[in-house]
Amino acid sequence: MSAQCPQCGATNQPSARFCNQCSTALTQSCPSCRQSHPITARFCNSCGASLTGLLSPAGASQGAQMTGLLTPNAQIGGRYLVVRRLGQGGMGAVYLVSDQRLAGKQYALKEMSDQAIADPVERQAALEAFQQEAAMLAALNHANLPQVTDYFTDGGNQYLVMEFVQGQTLEKKLEVTRGPLPEPIVRRYAEQLCDVLVYLHGQHPPIIFRDLKPANIMVLPGDKQIKLIDFGIARHFKPGKRKDTQAMGTPGYAAPEQYGKGQSDARTDIYAFGATLHHAITGRDPSTEPFKFPSVRSYNSIASASFEQIVGRAVMLDPGDRWQSARDLQNAL
Repeated sequence: MSAQCPQCGATNQPSARFCNQCSTALTQSCPSCRQSHPITARFCNSCGASLTGLLSPAGASQGAQMTGLLTPNAQIGGRYLVVRRLGQGGMGAVYLVSDQRLAGKQYALKEMSDQAIADPVERQAALEAFQQEAAMLAALNHANLPQVTDYFTDGGNQYLVMEFVQGQTLEKKLEVTRGPLPEPIVRRYAEQLCDVLVYLHGQHPPIIFRDLKPANIMVLPGDKQIKLIDFGIARHFKPGKRKDTQAMGTPGYAAPEQYGKGQSDARTDIYAFGATLHHAITGRDPSTEPFKFPSVRSYNSIASASFEQIVGRAVMLDPGDRWQSARDLQNAL
């Protein structure tokens, strides 16, 4: 029996964890017993707990249905011409566009929607939040981040224009490899990720990425440099706030506090960093059994003990037991 994607309707293999067309998650984990279930399940068949799509922001599915509708040659923002759609997910769509004011230079255009928000006051607040976050991203300048060059609203949707990064995602690289990556390569990626996290967490106030995972890491041609892509849910850290308003992230890489039990902070990104490295150095996908990380060398006997210790500390369930800053992690590497 095939599995149908709730976002784009594509048909997938019954065992698929992500849609082969739009990359939407097709499984979810029970918050009580961690049993894996189809994304459409509403109750856990093991413990009876309610399954409410904990890691999907309210209205995401409705918002996704209001994005991804631009066709090739459509003009948007008064200057951008759509070349093709690059992808579609629960947070919106991404297009390849050409800038008609800059001799057709190509960019990635991220499209998001707040049209699922019925209350006009809340919708206005969402628009203001988008403008603040877009300005935040446009001010960033780091070798391992795509540059945001423009942002605007059009037809009730919000748009981010950013550098078009060519290459292969780490997720795709792991799918092709079907096993552990060599430790020197993983360390190279880790050092660059650490450097960009130090940069983001060092902003005032700190910027928490909140969805670090292989699918959001682009490996550039030549396999030397990576870029952290898709700032769909990056947010400023808010001191004194006890927990996140919405649970966001990706099962397997999302820290326990992202399930509404606490506020995301720098240590949340460190957990996702550790989960990503664990996946890369072992070849084991953490989404198959969230919050459980067998020792690295039980899957990869030639991995170093020091690297195993670095990864193991990063994925501790209690934030207080993890590396306390990206700088500490960088020094350990």
